[in-house]
Amino acid sequence: MPWLIKSTPEKEVPLSEHLFFVHVPRCGGTSLMQHFSVPQKVIDSRGPLGRLAMKYFFLRYKTLEKANFPIKTRENAFCTALLLIALAAYSTNAIPYTLFGINVSVYVGGLSMFISFFTTIICTAPVIGRITPVHRWYLWFVHYPLFRLCEAIDWCTGTNKHGYIMHLTAPKLLGYGYVTPHQMDNMCSLAIVRNPYSRMVSIYGYNRFGKGETFKMFVRRWKKLMTPYLLRGEKEEWYTPCHLLPMFEFTHSNGKQLVQSVVKQEELKFLKTKEGGDKLRQEDSTVTNLPPLVRDALLGMPHTNRRATSKKWFDYYDQETMDLAYQMYHTDFQVFGYDAAIPQRPDLVPPTMDRRNILGATKFHHFSRNSCMGPDNLRISNADLFRSVTKEERCKMILRSSTTALRSSIVTLDKAEILASVAGIRHISILKEDSTEMDASSARENKKDD
Repeated sequence: MPWLIKSTPEKEVPLSEHLFFVHVPRCGGTSLMQHFSVPQKVIDSRGPLGRLAMKYFFLRYKTLEKANFPIKTRENAFCTALLLIALAAYSTNAIPYTLFGINVSVYVGGLSMFISFFTTIICTAPVIGRITPVHRWYLWFVHYPLFRLCEAIDWCTGTNKHGYIMHLTAPKLLGYGYVTPHQMDNMCSLAIVRNPYSRMVSIYGYNRFGKGETFKMFVRRWKKLMTPYLLRGEKEEWYTPCHLLPMFEFTHSNGKQLVQSVVKQEELKFLKTKEGGDKLRQEDSTVTNLPPLVRDALLGMPHTNRRATSKKWFDYYDQETMDLAYQMYHTDFQVFGYDAAIPQRPDLVPPTMDRRNILGATKFHHFSRNSCMGPDNLRISNADLFRSVTKEERCKMILRSSTTALRSSIVTLDKAEILASVAGIRHISILKEDSTEMDASSARENKKDD
């Protein structure tokens, strides 16, 4: 998710008053982007082609929030009109021109049907997010053939070969140079999380192939799609689409919290009323002691992309789906303090972690509503942590882009890595200004050691 508050050519804002939102998918943050008019700010800052591309990107993003396979769209209205014109022209022979012996109106009609099929079926969240060849084609297509027109790195939104920029994890944002360690250490950053069981139902609603795909069928397939992450820890978009990743991957790295403030979606209601404020002071709530900038951003936050469902989220579960959801996202329960049980469903037995997962969860610090605040209520620096994460992420990128890695992939016939290299996904595209900062930082450290 993008910068909510930052400096612009028209207005200079101190870095300490910049607000960045790390958007965990399906946790209720899209409305924040709209609330701060980010789409319009991005569109206004682009050139003619970029403005057109970003305007369509945001329009498409909004459309897919409402329907998995949208039919009532501007694209389909245009294609229907174009098809009717083509049919009329063909029947009256109004266009006498031919190409390879076929009337041009036939090509126009075919093109209109292709565009309609592409925008209604192919270019949708379920197909792009769940059919791996289509997903990988999409990453390549938006970055190279579309000349990166749909990315807005200065606002951290849009899309390119790394995936949806507004859904990048905090470590990736640092590694790609979209956010520098200096910025991360001085700005306010925010992330919203939610009950993993509830999030799983939201993921289902957004990514299912249709009403015929039951929740149980979906969860089984979702876990299979998550195999690269579960077996090898793959977090790159090439292997693991952002909706598959657990929430802690967006906010933490090696057990340490990178995002300054992590807030539970279930407790945002306490920020809407004075009575809620009194209640949160009596509870250990994530919205107590928030930085003023974060608190003001969340006050009265609208929820404009809610989808109507026929039943409550907890009614979707049976014992199998509950166990599968816990297996996929067990660390989220530990890190963010969620109960493995579903109180509304006493008929279901709460899952338990195996010994290996328990040991893995012990490295995580409990999440904080203000991780940058020291015991004396003064902001403490985490610059070393952010630099360390940045270097670690870039080492991974350099290793995967190396000739040695490609040679190894060819020897082992790793088709996914070979294709990634050929498609240019492994080409390193780090922002130059951030690379300079890292080089200067390394030089300072080396000089200090000497």
